[in-house]
This record gives sequence, structure tokens and C-alpha cells, in this order.
Amino acid sequence: MTKTRRTPQEIIAETEAKLGRLRVKQAKKDASSNPAVAPLLVELEDLRKDIREARKGLGDGPQSFSASIAKHEVWIEKIEDKRTLAEAVLDGAMERKEAIEAEIASVVNSLIEGTTSEEKANYA
Repeated sequence: MTKTRRTPQEIIAETEAKLGRLRVKQAKKDASSNPAVAPLLVELEDLRKDIREARKGLGDGPQSFSASIAKHEVWIEKIEDKRTLAEAVLDGAMERKEAIEAEIASVVNSLIEGTTSEEKANYA
């Protein structure tokens, strides 16, 4: 395998292209310090950021709006499941509470019925 040598014309063309790129880079750097251009460059950078964020949100990646909505829908379903479970627990607990209170009242009433008038007066 031999490496083909570049001709002097090719070397000159590549060097001139590189010089042109460097001149453009320096001109942009100089323009950024110019008071007329500096605010425009700041605004341009802000617009590029806004465009990047909008594309990210509208895309199909994990940070897209669609992915975020899907994640939140799963989260909402879990919360709704917890609410359903809590309602079932509350209903069961309330029924059991009422049954226990009724049983306690029954026992207390039977104890009261078994006491004399004097004992009832002492409790009052």
C-alpha cells in the first residue's frame, strides 16, 4: 500500500481553504465584540436553544412530550389504583367499626340491665 502524494496545487488549495475558514472564524469573533452585532448574537444563541428544546420535546426520545405524557399516565393509573384500594379499606374499616361499636353498646346495655338502681345512680 502506497500513499499517493498530493500535488503542490492540492496542498495550496487545502491551505487556502483552511485560511478561508480561519478568516471566517476570526471575523465572527471580531463581530461578537461589535456593539451592533453582540446583542444579535445573544438573541441568535437563545433562538438556537429554543429550537433545540422544541425539537427535543417534539421528537421521539425519552425526553419528548409524548414520553413524558406516557410516564405520567402510568403514574396517574397507580395513584387511581391506590385511591380505589383506600376507598375499599375505608368502607371495610367503617363497617367493622360500626359492628364493634354496636357489639360494645350491646354488652354495655346488658351490663346496665343487670345492675340495680343504686348502681346506676352511682355511674351517673
